[in-house]
Amino acid sequence: MIPAEWAHSSSNIGNAHLSDKHGPPGQFAHSNESLLACRFPISLRHTVFNHGWVNLEPWTWNESRQELSRPERADPVCSFVVRATQRGPRTLLVTVDADAPARHHVEFAERTVRRWLSVDWDPRPAIRVATDLDPHIATFIKSGGGRFLRCSTFYEDFVKTVCTIHATWASTRRMVSSLVSLLGAGTFPTPAQVADYGEDRLRKELRLGFRSRVLAESTFRLLDEGTINDRGDLAGGKIAYEDLLGLRGVGGYTASHMMMLLGDFSRVPVDSEVTRFCKDRYGIEPKEVDSFFERWGQYRFLGYKLSRALSDHAE
Repeated sequence: MIPAEWAHSSSNIGNAHLSDKHGPPGQFAHSNESLLACRFPISLRHTVFNHGWVNLEPWTWNESRQELSRPERADPVCSFVVRATQRGPRTLLVTVDADAPARHHVEFAERTVRRWLSVDWDPRPAIRVATDLDPHIATFIKSGGGRFLRCSTFYEDFVKTVCTIHATWASTRRMVSSLVSLLGAGTFPTPAQVADYGEDRLRKELRLGFRSRVLAESTFRLLDEGTINDRGDLAGGKIAYEDLLGLRGVGGYTASHMMMLLGDFSRVPVDSEVTRFCKDRYGIEPKEVDSFFERWGQYRFLGYKLSRALSDHAE
C-alpha cells in the first residue's frame, strides 16, 4: 500500500505503465522553465521523503506547492534558486528563479534536478525482485517510489554523510547549516572552499569536531587524485566501495551510504538507527543485517528501507 500522506501525489503516477517510452519531449514554457521528461514514473514527494536529506540546508520543501527548491551556484559569479514540481507521472517542471536566465543556466538546472531525483535510474530489475519478495514494495516502486533524494554533487552527499557519523540529527543539521551559511554564503560550499578553509577552522569555527580532519584530508585527496572535479562531481562518474573505504575516517556505514546514493543498493548502511530498528523489529544484531536481507541480492537496502517505510505508515 502507499502511505496515506503520499497518496495525493501518487494517484496519477500509480496508474502509469512502466515502459521504454519517454515522457513528453523537453520544452520551454517560459525562458526560465524546462519540462523534464522522465523515462519511468517518478514521484517527487516519495523521493523527497524517503530519507532525511530534505531537512538539511540548503533544501526547502514547500508543502502547499509540493515544490522542492534550493539555491545553486552555476559558476563563480552566478547563483539562483532551482525549483522542481511534479507535472505528470513522467514529467517534472524545472524553474530557474532569475530574470531572463541564459539557456545554459536552465540546462544546468535540468541536469541538477536529474541528479536530485535519480531520473536516469531504471527501476525494472528492482521491481522484478520485489514482485517475488514483497508485492507492496513492487507497487510502491512502480508508483514512482524507490528513489532517494540526492544532493547536487557527489561531494555534497559525501560531506553530509560524514556529518552524520557519531552525531545526533540535531548536530548534523547544525554542522551542515554552518557549512552552508558561514562557508558557502547560502549555497553548499565547493571542495576548494572546504580545502582552503582548512582543518583548524573547520574544527574551531564550524565546530565539526573529528570530522574536520576527515573532510580536510578526504577533500584534498579526492581533488588531488582527480576523483572529483572543482564542482564536486565524480570525474569518471563512478567510484568503488573499496576506494571510499580508502579515504580517511570512512568506514562501512559511510561507504555503504554513499554507494546507496550512487544507485548501488547491495548493502545496508548500518548505523545506530538501523541497529535499533532491526533489533526491535527482527531481533537481529548489526552483523546479521546483511545476511537477513540477503534474499534481496543487489537490492538489500530497498528491502530494508522500503519495507520499513511502508510498515511504519501502515501502523
